[in-house]
Amino acid sequence: MTVKVTVELDERVRRALKQAAVNAGRPEKEIHEQALRSYLRLDIIDRLGKTVGSLSEQEATRIANEEVHAVRQERKVRSRR
Repeated sequence: MTVKVTVELDERVRRALKQAAVNAGRPEKEIHEQALRSYLRLDIIDRLGKTVGSLSEQEATRIANEEVHAVRQERKVRSRR
């Protein structure tokens, strides 16, 4: 189920969103949702949920930690720009 939401964005963020969508050849709403899912860690939960039956708790924890580390590294790189 999807819900229509209106948000106000800084003009610089809006331009970056538009450019990212053009570069990816995808609609802006997909880029926006992907970014929110990543920020809220829903992407990790979704991926782990699909493989829960085949992962041990230790393996699932390792994967989650790797994902968090990757996101933090990505944020660090972005903040240097």
